Amino acid sequence: MFSKKADRLNLVLGENSKITGDVESPGTVFVEGCIIGNVLGGKVILNDKAYVRGDIAANSIIVGGKIDGHLKGKERVELKATGQVFGDIMTSRLSISEGAIFNGTAHMEEAEIKPAKKSENKVVEFFSKEIIKG
Repeated sequence: MFSKKADRLNLVLGENSKITGDVESPGTVFVEGCIIGNVLGGKVILNDKAYVRGDIAANSIIVGGKIDGHLKGKERVELKATGQVFGDIMTSRLSISEGAIFNGTAHMEEAEIKPAKKSENKVVEFFSKEIIKG
């Protein structure tokens, strides 16, 4: 089920649970409760009842709950319809679903584009043909 190291579920904070202090995990952090502090992880998932007051930094961040803080997603940040972000977002890919609340600024980093190998370059020509009916 979990193939990459960052996909391993390392921390689950259940509903009605609270952590005060910074959280750091090399794998996936799944939050249903409350964290008052910064979160650093491989992947961070906030369920719809989750609340974080602090910054989140991870390769991938999925927000279904509420966060008062900044997000830094190296690969992507996704706001679900129930997600609320009150802070800035920095990421290379951003997805915001209808219904989500975002109050801040988004900074999109340019994706690294690698040049194609010469053998992979292909020229494709398209020809158009007009049909005239009389």
